[in-house]
Amino acid sequence: MRRDNLENRKRCYVFGAHPRGWTFYEYMKTLKPQYEMLGFIYDNEEVNPSEIDRIPIVKISYQDKGDVFDLDAKVYIATRGDYHLAIKDRLQCLGFRDIECVTPELDILLRNQYVDRKFREKGKDFCKINADDRCVGMTTKTSEFGNACVCIAKTRVDGDFETPVPLRPYESIIQAGCTLTDVRLPDAKFFDNEVKTPGGADISYRNTQCCELTALYWIWKNGADDFAGIEHWRRRFLLPDDWTELMKREGIDVILPVPLCVMPSLEENFKERHVPKVWDTAMEILREVHPDEYERAVLYFRENSLYSPCNMLIARKAVLDDYCAWMFPVVLELNDRIGEIADRYQNRYPGFVSERLLTYFFDSRSDKYKVAYADKSFLR
Repeated sequence: MRRDNLENRKRCYVFGAHPRGWTFYEYMKTLKPQYEMLGFIYDNEEVNPSEIDRIPIVKISYQDKGDVFDLDAKVYIATRGDYHLAIKDRLQCLGFRDIECVTPELDILLRNQYVDRKFREKGKDFCKINADDRCVGMTTKTSEFGNACVCIAKTRVDGDFETPVPLRPYESIIQAGCTLTDVRLPDAKFFDNEVKTPGGADISYRNTQCCELTALYWIWKNGADDFAGIEHWRRRFLLPDDWTELMKREGIDVILPVPLCVMPSLEENFKERHVPKVWDTAMEILREVHPDEYERAVLYFRENSLYSPCNMLIARKAVLDDYCAWMFPVVLELNDRIGEIADRYQNRYPGFVSERLLTYFFDSRSDKYKVAYADKSFLR
């Protein structure tokens, strides 16, 4: 590299040595190569590796001042937003002046640019639906959604929003985990333990571990609309009102959340963040249930680092049915074999595994289904 290019490189740190920090670094490395990453920094008692991608991970001592860190460098705070202000204050006390918090807006911007770049590198199209997309000549009418139903999974412990969020014409609330409580939500239209159609069924009793999957299972077995989908109480797709017309016009079969990057791969990230035995068992079951896909799936999980999170999707009902018929035999058998895990977060492993399976399923069938992606909001 020429000397003048070296001198013009921008120096920066990432505050955070967990998956969020690593993901942000991957975005920066790919999209903004003019930045020189000096290190990952943290100040809590978490156990971290000594380096990521040969870049040191350093714990801050607030007595170090400028002896250890380049205080003229920029610091990106890549942690949960709840901690941003306190971290920024501590960094300013240390002597850093150029500090930027990685907000949801910045994360969405970089994520979309990164995914687009990675898709193009693989010769794939990143088909994106934006909230302001419109079909020319279309008007928004409630009747347009008469044959589309997107269920919002909500449990009895989900609280109210600071500002009320009205349902869109095609959205209905489904109460998840009904078998585990006598409480019935007054705003729910559907309940995940009520069978509505011949051959319908439920797995509501698994909600503590399977979370939104109990609602998805109900939709699969009991839904009857041409378009069906699932969102979360606090996570919604950002879509134009006439998204059904867009799907019809463009031949889109399914809408998924814009993929999230996790490093170093889907398999290794899962094993680092969750219980390794769960992943190994899931792969054993995948080999038993779908032996013709096992080798391809294992290779996919080892070589890819993008997945659509949250088990959210909107699809033509026949496509949703196809996915559920493929995925649920694996996930429910996994739940039966592993059973309960004491840690409440890790006990949600069926949903963590199914997120990866969702991504593989549609990516491996790109010749059969056209996939589009949409951003999602996080409501408070």
